Amino acid sequence: MPPRRHPVSDLVSDAKIETTILSDSIQHVFYAPGRSAQRRQEQRVENWSRERKLGEGAFGVVYLERCQQLEGDGGACKLRAVKQIKKHIVPGQELDYTRELEAIFKFSNPRYSHCFVRSDGWFEEGDYVFISMEYLEHGDLQTHLVRRPLPEIEARQITTQVLEGLEYMHENGFVHRDLKPSNIMVVSKSPEWFVKIADFGISKRRQQEGATTTDTMNKGTLGFTAPEVFGFGSGEGDSGVSYSFAVDLWSLGAVVYLMLTKTLLFPTLGDLFKYATGATAFPAGRLKAFQVSEQAHDFVAQLMVPTAVDRPTAKSAMGHLWMTTPLIQLKGTNSDG
Repeated sequence: MPPRRHPVSDLVSDAKIETTILSDSIQHVFYAPGRSAQRRQEQRVENWSRERKLGEGAFGVVYLERCQQLEGDGGACKLRAVKQIKKHIVPGQELDYTRELEAIFKFSNPRYSHCFVRSDGWFEEGDYVFISMEYLEHGDLQTHLVRRPLPEIEARQITTQVLEGLEYMHENGFVHRDLKPSNIMVVSKSPEWFVKIADFGISKRRQQEGATTTDTMNKGTLGFTAPEVFGFGSGEGDSGVSYSFAVDLWSLGAVVYLMLTKTLLFPTLGDLFKYATGATAFPAGRLKAFQVSEQAHDFVAQLMVPTAVDRPTAKSAMGHLWMTTPLIQLKGTNSDG
């Protein structure tokens, strides 16, 4: 029995790149409006060669590729990141990569591209789908959190930008579902951070009734995934009850905690279960040890409330005192790092 095909939207279909696979490179043809009646449409041909692997996740590998432009204007070399996704994770069952493509091309629109890693198209070959994305040389946020916690002023810069991106996603009916430092890409680093949200691999449009259905293959990443995804606390998750935008706010809370303390708040399922079921209180010890401000402490605690409906929305989180108070006025701040 052939694998079930997932429908492709017009947005995704229009973003598909005309591609020829050559022996040592990939050739693309791009089209643009012409400049005269005799030449109403112009085309640009590009050749891309693979340089090295940048990273690998559960559903794909990301490579760095270099372009040598063959025809058309502006023949300068350039770099891109290309995510390679295998269409079939389970034999006979096609991975629904179309939802990742839908999110990517929705948020590659110039209106949103300051918050999200931009893509200029996709193509396929055999059992694989390839997504062409902008290459950001500073890598992901995870690589910048190895040595020490971030000063609050820097953690708040990053948080503000991620919240803006989540607000855009949620307004348009998308839940990311796997927000974590390795999915936050760095355009510019300390002291003036500029970050973008990446990897919509398990993102999904929220259903009309207000939530996405659970998927046992797509639970996000331990340490950043909300308790309801595992069925803890309120009986959601594996019980068959769906979950909502609130999972992304929990994940952001976990990211903020990591930025401020360099540790995970709930590193094991056991720790998460105890907190979600009320067996343990919110563990604030490390926040106090690192002299994190009371406002930052409260911000993280609100985002990581066990019950999903009690968490703030992305929009309301933007109005929290930690986000709006001048840093010099924050009590107990670790602003000096």
